[in-house]
Amino acid sequence: MDKIDEWMKRAFEEMPKKADQKPLNKVSKHKKHKKKTFSSKKRTQKPNILKGKLKIIPLGGLNEVGKNMMAFEYENDIMLIDMGFEFPSEDMLGIDYVIPDVSYLEKNKKRIRGVVITHGHLDHTGGIPYILPKLDFPPVYATKLTSGLIKNRIKEFKLEKMAKIHTLHPDQPLLLGKFLCRFIRVAHSIPDALAVIIETPIGKLVHTGDFKFDKRPAGIQRKADIHKLQALGKQNVLALFSDSTNALEEGHTLSEEEVKKTLEEVIKDTKGRLIIASFSSLIGRIQQILDLAKKYNRKVFVSGRSLQENMKIAAKLGYLKHSPHFVQDIKKYKNKTPDPETLILTTGSQGESLSALTRIAINEHPHIKVKKGDTIVLSSSPIIGNERAIATVINNLCILGARVIHNQLMDVHTSGHGKREELKSMIRLVKPKYFVPIHGEYFMRQAHAELAYKECHIPKNRVIMIENGDILIAEKGKINKSSEKAETKYILIDGRGEGHAGSRVQVAREIMSLNGAVIILLKINKKNKHLKKSPDIVTRGFIYMHESKEIIEEMKKIAENAYKNIMKKNPGATRKDIKKYIKQTVDKYTTSKLERRPLIIPLILES
Repeated sequence: MDKIDEWMKRAFEEMPKKADQKPLNKVSKHKKHKKKTFSSKKRTQKPNILKGKLKIIPLGGLNEVGKNMMAFEYENDIMLIDMGFEFPSEDMLGIDYVIPDVSYLEKNKKRIRGVVITHGHLDHTGGIPYILPKLDFPPVYATKLTSGLIKNRIKEFKLEKMAKIHTLHPDQPLLLGKFLCRFIRVAHSIPDALAVIIETPIGKLVHTGDFKFDKRPAGIQRKADIHKLQALGKQNVLALFSDSTNALEEGHTLSEEEVKKTLEEVIKDTKGRLIIASFSSLIGRIQQILDLAKKYNRKVFVSGRSLQENMKIAAKLGYLKHSPHFVQDIKKYKNKTPDPETLILTTGSQGESLSALTRIAINEHPHIKVKKGDTIVLSSSPIIGNERAIATVINNLCILGARVIHNQLMDVHTSGHGKREELKSMIRLVKPKYFVPIHGEYFMRQAHAELAYKECHIPKNRVIMIENGDILIAEKGKINKSSEKAETKYILIDGRGEGHAGSRVQVAREIMSLNGAVIILLKINKKNKHLKKSPDIVTRGFIYMHESKEIIEEMKKIAENAYKNIMKKNPGATRKDIKKYIKQTVDKYTTSKLERRPLIIPLILES
């Protein structure tokens, strides 16, 4: 323990003096209850603490692009990095978001010392309002812009009084239990992005967050702190956890300065009205567009709530600079501004069904109607799974007479993630003993792993592939995968509600989307349990009208006979048994007759 005591002493001596960045044990201790309301046996369940060993547990971000979250555990202390969500795949009908499963953390929530957020994108912050309450609101630490965005989202959920959001400074360390965190500025597609160095009694870990190396970033964004990364190469880093999103892309990511040149060319040469759609979090890109609009005498109108909110927060915190007279809400746009002097900035570059650009494309936007001569720019790249929706929006805009420019035609967007040359640079700068590719689908991370041992000379047996829920154990300078695994189900967010993948609601939605629904209404005599009349049947999305009469009549007979049969065989059958039997009987008919399996819903009314 002498070594750990010495390490802890050094860590405390290096603590920051700022009030909002004090260690948890000084600012965020759980308050002691004056009265014990239940026995300690009930209240305390000893966690599985590994003495002198470090656990590393990815809870999201390793089987998908999104819902990034990772836990680090040393004895009685746990710290977390990121708390994001993922947008649903096409088969998740009616689902808004998917968040990480934090069952493991809920069992150990009293040991959580804090959450560090690497940057302000929703795939790293979107899960915060849903997850923080489950964990009794551990303190959250983030840079100024990221904190501002988080506080705004927390406010929407009316959690601002309970959530503890602290602003950290990248040049000051932060102590969370036995974890001493230091920070490195990295370039990304949003300002204030960080990589995190985690110093532990077992060794030093580096988590890159999302990053790229851009010598000419957009707006007031800063370049990566290369000197800090170079210094790491001499510090015996135990493990590097690195972003894999663009691990299959050769070369270097296009600089934001090149995108600005292309946008300037478009804005300068466009004679009519200009509409530019982008992500609401691309603060640097938005600054470029505002600067170019001013240069070429175009007044800017902003459409989309998330875009308006983010611009307001970024401007308030000094990350976005513009004169208020030429940036206005879209509600003030009444076609009085000449087309050559108009630039409309909007959300919806991913084809989201309720976004401003989608409503423009289907002619349902209350303030903007597309006309011939309009130029529409999609300053974004498709998120995996959104390609079809984006193609539909582009198609509809072209039909309405607009000229549409996207990244396949001109360089109007660049990724925030480093390509292969930048990924190699990160590995070569840090020189880790072990390498763990994170953030991305398995095939992306596999490509990153191969890059590490084939081109960066990390021994193959020290390149570790893990998935959500896997647990790495670090001790005595070595890292191994444990046989233990944390639970990581898909947690679905539907509105403000929450459920698990595979739930009956989700299965029912999928069945209805493929084969429609059949409702069978049986009216029963309450006294003798006899059918009053032949069942009524209502269908939705099941069969075409010219087929319906014959098939529905047959289904009525089958449902009636099924009811009579089960009541004859089992007069005491419960409603649940009756419905199940009728459903199975009708299902056999629809499957054999039509090769379709609709959602069958028997309803029993007694009177």
